[in-house]
Amino acid sequence: MAGQPSISKFFKQVKINEYKTTVDVKNSAGRIRSELDSNADKMANEGGINPQTTLKDNIPQDATIKDCNMSNKNQAREHVIVDVDDSEEEGHSTAFQRKRTLPNSFDTAAYSNNVIIKPKRQTTVNKFKDMKLTPLDQQIKELKESHLDKLLVVRVGYKYKCFAQDAVIASQILQIKLIAGKLTFDNSNPQDEEFRQFAYCSFPDTRLNVHLERLVHHDLKVGVVEQSETTAIKKYSKDKNKSNVFQRNVTNTFSKATYGINNTFSPRSGPILGENNSIWALSATVGPEKSRSYALISVNFSKGEVVYDSFQETSSSLEKLITRLSYLEPKEVVSDGQFTIDITQCLRKRKCIIHESISNVTPNLQISETCEKLKMNEHQLKMVDLLYHYIKSYGNEQILLLSSTYKPFVSNTHMLLTSNTIQSLDIFSNEGGKGSLFWVLDHTRTSFGSRELKEWISKPLVNRSDIEDRLDAIQCIKGQINNLFFESLNRVLKSSPDLLRTLNRIAYGNTSRKEVYYFLKQLALFANHFETHANFLHHQLESSDGKIRKNSRLLTRILTEMRDYSKNSKVTHFLSMINVSAILEKDMEKQISEYFNLNNYDHSETLIQRQRQISAVKEELMDELVSIRKLLRRPHMDYKDAVDYLIEVRNTQIKDLPSDWVKVNDTKMVSRFHTPTTSRLVEKLQYHKDLLLHEADEEFHRFLSRIKKEYSNLRSYLQNYAVYDAILSLAATSCNQGYVRPVFTSKKQCIKSSNARNPVIESLDVSYVPNDINMNEEDGKVLVLTGPNMGGKSSYVRKVALLVILAQIGSFVPADYFEVSIFDSMFTRIGAYDDILRGQSTFKVEMLDIMRILEGFSKTSLLLLDEVGRGTSTEDGKAIAFSLLKYFIGRLDCPLILFTTHYPSLAGLSSTLLKNYYMDYEEQRTAGESWSSVVFLYKLRPGTARNSFGMNVAKLAGIDKNIINTAFTVSECMRKESISSEKMALSFQMKKVMSSNASSNEKLVKLLHVGKQENNNAAGCS
Repeated sequence: MAGQPSISKFFKQVKINEYKTTVDVKNSAGRIRSELDSNADKMANEGGINPQTTLKDNIPQDATIKDCNMSNKNQAREHVIVDVDDSEEEGHSTAFQRKRTLPNSFDTAAYSNNVIIKPKRQTTVNKFKDMKLTPLDQQIKELKESHLDKLLVVRVGYKYKCFAQDAVIASQILQIKLIAGKLTFDNSNPQDEEFRQFAYCSFPDTRLNVHLERLVHHDLKVGVVEQSETTAIKKYSKDKNKSNVFQRNVTNTFSKATYGINNTFSPRSGPILGENNSIWALSATVGPEKSRSYALISVNFSKGEVVYDSFQETSSSLEKLITRLSYLEPKEVVSDGQFTIDITQCLRKRKCIIHESISNVTPNLQISETCEKLKMNEHQLKMVDLLYHYIKSYGNEQILLLSSTYKPFVSNTHMLLTSNTIQSLDIFSNEGGKGSLFWVLDHTRTSFGSRELKEWISKPLVNRSDIEDRLDAIQCIKGQINNLFFESLNRVLKSSPDLLRTLNRIAYGNTSRKEVYYFLKQLALFANHFETHANFLHHQLESSDGKIRKNSRLLTRILTEMRDYSKNSKVTHFLSMINVSAILEKDMEKQISEYFNLNNYDHSETLIQRQRQISAVKEELMDELVSIRKLLRRPHMDYKDAVDYLIEVRNTQIKDLPSDWVKVNDTKMVSRFHTPTTSRLVEKLQYHKDLLLHEADEEFHRFLSRIKKEYSNLRSYLQNYAVYDAILSLAATSCNQGYVRPVFTSKKQCIKSSNARNPVIESLDVSYVPNDINMNEEDGKVLVLTGPNMGGKSSYVRKVALLVILAQIGSFVPADYFEVSIFDSMFTRIGAYDDILRGQSTFKVEMLDIMRILEGFSKTSLLLLDEVGRGTSTEDGKAIAFSLLKYFIGRLDCPLILFTTHYPSLAGLSSTLLKNYYMDYEEQRTAGESWSSVVFLYKLRPGTARNSFGMNVAKLAGIDKNIINTAFTVSECMRKESISSEKMALSFQMKKVMSSNASSNEKLVKLLHVGKQENNNAAGCS
C-alpha cells in the first residue's frame, strides 16, 4: 500500500502547560511595546556582555542547562554552574550529549523545579535597564506582537533561532542549549534588565523539518520566519530608509492539523504526522426540552475536503458528537461562543486545542454563495466564515473557496457506523496492529485509494443499485485479471505518489518544484497508458459487445472519464514547460533559476532578461581577466573558480602586485586576490543572480496558479483513480478462496448464510469453524445465544456484523452462500469498560449505550447485544436483560437482534420472533477436579446451554485447583438454592390459581401455562 514518510519513532514527553505556567507566551506578550537588531552576537559583545555571563536565576526552573559539555536537567542541587557559550552547534555534540537523544532520556521525571542556579560571576544589576534592544531583537519583538498565538522559529543566516519565552519552550522540547538573555518580550521578568538581548536557542537550517515535527507533536502552533531579501539585494536597494536588518516575515505556519500538508516529504515511506487531522468550527446551542443543536464545519487539508453537518441530541448525550470526533479527528476546534463543561471535557479527552469566543469575523461573499448552493443553514454559514478567518494564519484558506471540496457528513446513500460500533468490531484498529477489518481489505496501491477504501468501510451503502454497481465492477475485474490493460494500469498506479495530497499542496502554494514535476510526470504516465490502449478501450467502452460496458456501469463510467480527461488535459503542455535537467540538479540555485524550459515557457521574458544581465556581467569579468593577464604577463591564467572569481598568485610574486588588490585567502604556496574591478563585478553578479532567483520564484507561483485553475477537473480525475484503487483492493480480497458474491433480497429483514466465516479471524491463519446464519421474520428475528465462556459467542456475533458490512460496501464475503437485506443502521453493545473522566461506571456506560440504541433503532437496524446486564448483580442483570428482550419482541418494528447471555433462564421467553441457540461443546472429567472441563466445538446448535463453565476458564488462566474446587462447591450450593426458590415460586403460583374464583376450565388453562413456563426454565437450567 502507498504511504508517506515515517513519523519520528519517539518524542520527548514534555507537558506544554507545565512550562507555560513559568513563561506564559500569550499573557506576557500582551504587554509588548516595540524593538530591532542586526547581529545578536556582535551586538552583545559591543554591549559588554561576556559570553560566559550566567543567567543568575533568570532561567526557568525546568529549562535545560548545559555546563561545558554536559547536559543537566536541573536536578535538585545546591549550585548549578551555567555556561552560555554559543560556540557549540548541534552537529558537534559529544558522545554524552548524543546519548541523551535515546528514548530512555525522554523522561519528564528528570525535570525538577527545585533547582538553585548560582551564577559563575555576579553581573551588574540593571546594567541594561535603559539601553535599547539590538536591531534583530527589536524586529523579533515586532513580529511576535503580530503572532502572539505562535512559537516563532526565525531564520538568522544558516540557522533558525527561537527567542525569549519561545526559546525556553523550544529548548526543552528539542533538548538544545538555551543561551542567556531576556526571557520575556516585555521585561516582565525582573532579571531581564540584566541583559540587552533576548535569550535564544538555535539549530542548523538542515534540521528544520525534524524539529518542526517535534514541536508540532507537542500541540504547538509554530510560525516559520524567513528572510525575504539577500545581502546583495539589500546593498543595491534604493530605499534610503532601509534598516540594518534583513526583512523577515512569517512565511508558513504549522500545527498538527496542517503539518502534513505544509511540509514536503519523499513520496512513499509511511504515515504523515497529522495526515488525518482536521480543524473544526463548531457551535452548540441549547434548544427546547434540553436538546442541543450543533453546526459543524471540518476542514482536512491533506484530503482537500470540507465536511459540513448539523445535528441534534439530548443534553445528556454526546454520542453523535463523539462519532464525528472519531471520523474527522480534529486537533483544533474554534467557536464564536463558550462550550458547556461536558463538551469541553469531551473535546479535551480527544486532545483538541480549543479556541473559544472568536469575534469580529467579516462574512466572505464568495463563501456565502457557495454555502447557499449547498443549502447550509445560518449557523453553518457562520461557522464557515469563522473557519475561513481562523485558517488564514496558515495560508490555506483557499480550500473554503472551492465548492468542489465540500461534502456532507451524513447522506441518505450510506449507513453511518457509530464510534462505538467501529471500536467494538475492530473496524480500523487493533492493539496488535493486525486483526482489523481494514487490515484484511486494504490491498490498495496508493494513499488516496487507501483513504477512499476507509471511507467506504466506515459508511456502508444503503442503496441497492450502488452496491450492485461495486459488485459488478469487482466481478468484471476478477474476470479480466490477466488483461494487459489492467495489469499495466495497476503497475502505473503502484508507482504513484499521493497525487491528491500534492494537488492540494499546489492549490495552497506550499509545494516544491520537484514535487510539481513528479506530479505532472505521473499524470503524463496515466495519459500515455490510455493512449497506448486507446483501441482496446474504444471497443470495451463504446461497442455493444464490450465486456466492461456490458458487465459494469461503474467501471465504464470511471474509465471513460479517465480516458477523456487524459486526452484533453493540459498536463502535457505544463510538463513541456519544465526543464527536466534542472530537477536533477543538486545545486538548489540552479534548480530554481533553470526550472523552466524557456523555449516552451510562455512567460519567459523577465527570466531571459535577468539571464542576459548575468551574462553581461560575466563578459565584463572576462574583459577584466584579459587586463589581469597582461598585467601579470600570464596569457593562459584563469580565475580560480566561476563563483568568487579569485586571482591566484604565488606568494613569491605578491610584492609585485598593485597595492589596491585585496587578499581574500591564502595557503602556504599561493594567495588569492580580488582586484577593485572584480570585487565590484562579483557583487554586481550576485545581485543579478539574486534578482533572477526572486523572479524565478515569482514565476513558479504563477505557474502553480495556472495549474490551480484546473483544480476541480484534476480532483475529479484523481478521485476516479481512488475509486478504481478501492475497487481493485476489494477485488483482491474477493479472489480469496471461499468468497462469494452476496445476494440482496427484497425481504424487509433477512440474514441467511451457509458456512459463513469471520474474515478477520480467518486472515490470522487461525483454524476457523464455519457456521450458518438464519435470521428473518419466519425463522426468528431475535437470536438468543448461550454457551460456555470462550466458546465463540462474541466471535459469532461479530462475524454476522462484519459480513453485513462487507456486503453493503460492495465486497464478496467468506461463505458458501450469503443472502441479506439492506440495513440502514447498526448498533452494538459489546465489551465492558468504564469512563473515569466523566465519572461513569461500567454499568452506567452499558445502560447509556442501551438507551442510545432504544432511541436510534429502526425496523431495518441490526442490533448486537453482548451479555447485557453483566455490570451489576446477577438478579438485576437478569431482570434488565429479560425486560429488554421482552420490550423488543413485543414491538411491531422489532429489528434483527443477536443477543448473547449467560442467563439460561432467558430461554423461558416465549415468542415466535425469538429463537434460542448455543455454541456446542463437550464435557470432560479430570482426576482431582470437581468440575467438568470443556472442549469447545464452536458449532451453533438450537437450544440453550445449561452452564457457562466459568471454572474451565479459571483453569485455563492457571488459578490453583483448590481455589477452583471451592468455587465450584459454592456455585453448586447457590444453584440449588436458586432451584429451590423457583419451586417455591411455582407452588405459590399454583395455589394462587386454585384459590381463584375462575371456572375449572380457566384454572386448567392457567395451570398448564404455569407448568409450561417451569419446563422452559428447567430446560434452561439443565
